[in-house]
Amino acid sequence: MREHRWESQSSISFEKVLSLLERLKRAGFKVRENDQDRACYLEEFWINQWDDVDRLDAWIMEEATLVQVNEQWSGDFFVLAGRHHDLYRRYHSMEAYLSLNHPWCFPADVTSCYHHEEAMFWIGFRDTHGFVRVRVVPRKIVTPGEKEEESNFAEWQDERRQAFLSAISILNLPLSVHSNQKEFSILSEDPSIAVFISWPDAFGPCQFEAVVTDRYELLVPSARLVSMSGARPATLRTFLSGFSRKVFEEFHQLQPLSRMLYRGYLQAPLLDLPDILSASSPTGRVFVNITEFPTKSLLPTGGDAYAVIGVAGDSSGYKIEVRFNRHPLAPEKIKTWLYEVLDLSMIYSPFPLF
Repeated sequence: MREHRWESQSSISFEKVLSLLERLKRAGFKVRENDQDRACYLEEFWINQWDDVDRLDAWIMEEATLVQVNEQWSGDFFVLAGRHHDLYRRYHSMEAYLSLNHPWCFPADVTSCYHHEEAMFWIGFRDTHGFVRVRVVPRKIVTPGEKEEESNFAEWQDERRQAFLSAISILNLPLSVHSNQKEFSILSEDPSIAVFISWPDAFGPCQFEAVVTDRYELLVPSARLVSMSGARPATLRTFLSGFSRKVFEEFHQLQPLSRMLYRGYLQAPLLDLPDILSASSPTGRVFVNITEFPTKSLLPTGGDAYAVIGVAGDSSGYKIEVRFNRHPLAPEKIKTWLYEVLDLSMIYSPFPLF
């Protein structure tokens, strides 16, 4: 599920971060000791060469993912995806995962009042199956449980239905889209194709994923969607996870001019955060979960919500982030409440919808 994110208005020092943790402990929040290991999420680390990754050898990187970003790409998607599939066949395993992401656009006869005209598409390969994933991007984050104006609900839902149907038609998938006044669903008419819906908001799923046992089966439909509806030139992203560095390097040779973004998480004490940022400088961005809690424990009259307080560090300093699965209060009241809890001025800074 997408999240609402708030962050401190300006950067603070690491000493201020440690002082805030002591404040939270005194207020009764469950916070680990600063010298205890916790998950440190390396959200961004742009690398120019593979030796850059060695700067993180002091810590064990888990679930490392390489994202190759190929800007202004306008090649043959079938050929590119096929080459990746052929190489994947040589190294496939239960842990290995590969997907290529290409934007697509709503056709001219589908309006885009409530969604961005540009949507997202993936083809992916795993050990036992292949999949395609289609995501539409709402213009506003609305999470389940929040009160929202519903006067335009029918038009909003129909717009999403038409967008999904257009992609399904081009992909020639045996899927049907169903909607009524309360529910929105996508069903498979072929028992050999599984379909999953996710990335929900208040009005239904924003994403569906169709899964087949034959990975090769989806290459032609994917290329057809990119050819007919793909935004060109595009920023094409390739996600690689579960491979050794040697295999990462082989995949990179398929797109040698792409930029490389390294992601993952490592177990380290909070006190190591400045060293991790130094090792991944100048582009590294690290997020560390400090504490999480149901907001009802502090706001008994507020809505049901869950919150995570964390610290995000990069070359500019440190910021405190609070992430909600939904807002427990009206947004204009959240800012005041967060100041009372954190003694910091916070601003709403949602994740990019893309």
